[in-house]
Amino acid sequence: MNRLACLLVLLVAAMLAGCSSHAPSAARFMSAKPNSINIGFSGGGFWGDDNSHREEKSAQEAYRYKEPHFLLDGVLFFRNDHFLFGLSLGEHSLVRLNLGFVSDYFGVQGWGDIIVLNDDSSTNWKRPFGIMTIEQYPITSKLKVGVNQFFAYNSYSGVLDECCSINLDYYMKFYGELGAGAYVSYDGYSLEFRYGNELGSDNQRFYLDFSVVFDTQSH
Repeated sequence: MNRLACLLVLLVAAMLAGCSSHAPSAARFMSAKPNSINIGFSGGGFWGDDNSHREEKSAQEAYRYKEPHFLLDGVLFFRNDHFLFGLSLGEHSLVRLNLGFVSDYFGVQGWGDIIVLNDDSSTNWKRPFGIMTIEQYPITSKLKVGVNQFFAYNSYSGVLDECCSINLDYYMKFYGELGAGAYVSYDGYSLEFRYGNELGSDNQRFYLDFSVVFDTQSH
């Protein structure tokens, strides 16, 4: 897959992504080829509870928050034998970093948003982040199954609720989530399920993602 196609995929992912941030795919992380540059793409969503609501700040000012159920993002992975560095586009993050350790049987994935779209002065110092441990069980050289456990500090955003106007200023809110998941992957293509429980709330989310990873240096 040539580099121009890689960049186009990432741009499409960024343009279509919703305004929320959640844990990235475990299967996509584990599928990155060693000693290579990889491009990954994930699409899916969640069902269950969300934090969509309208919040009145005053009699003249209100904000409309939405946590989309559809999730989409793309990432470039740079991996040597066992260590991985990634740059992501997607959701409302302009730049997300992925760092971690990868082996055939075990992985640790960390992530954090560096540049975000947030015009709320009370929270613009905060960033979504998280960590995930992954246990993988190869069935064959191409077919693999895995399980994961994660903590994610997620985000979603709102806009000023004004009639008949377009407002591109985003105001972010955050919450912690503990969860676990499982996946099956075949030669870079994977299907993944995750369950998340929002800390300090009864909200529960059930995620389903499809991911694909390409080695950009293969022909």
